[in-house]
Amino acid sequence: MIYIIKHRECETPKLKGYKTLKVGDICDYLDEDNINHLNNQLSELTGIYQINKYNDEIKGQVHYRRYFLDENGDVLSFDKAKELLKEYDIIITERYIVGDGIYHNLRREIGDVDSLDRVYYKLIEINPDFKQYFDKTYFSPRQMFICNKKLYKKYCDWIFPLLLPIMDEIKSDKPRFYSYIIERLLNYWIDMNNLKAIELPYNETGDRLC
Repeated sequence: MIYIIKHRECETPKLKGYKTLKVGDICDYLDEDNINHLNNQLSELTGIYQINKYNDEIKGQVHYRRYFLDENGDVLSFDKAKELLKEYDIIITERYIVGDGIYHNLRREIGDVDSLDRVYYKLIEINPDFKQYFDKTYFSPRQMFICNKKLYKKYCDWIFPLLLPIMDEIKSDKPRFYSYIIERLLNYWIDMNNLKAIELPYNETGDRLC
């Protein structure tokens, strides 16, 4: 299942193998084990936390305004995603180039530089390899990816224990602060696990796609 994450009431496309998942103020979770209260900081990650608990053999997420596109420029079908995952480990978005590196890109984008620097040095303290990674000149944006459930769980078992304790220690009033940071860590995890990834283009639209 590919989940369409949305944080406001709006129509989403009716596509085979896709399902809408509400987060934030319109959260539709049925259990108490969730991190929806962190949605202001984590955005789509609150949905990823929830999706990890579902039992789909293939799972992933897009955004109510952003969808993967296939070679014809159409929204990626679930069947096509399954075919791609026979050859690749994970489907991600096309890389976004940042000429002066991920760290300096974050400093421009995130606003709260003091908190960012504290998180940056905390990550390096946990794993010195992060310093070299933050000098890289690309990342795959939008927190969109599709893979099998084993890899999905492996990602969640890595990212949440890494970042949630840091969130408790280092606060920021900047909306989506940690979302910006985590968005840029997906490629680190892919490289760390030697995964074969395929990068697909994606669209950005405020309109319903049918």
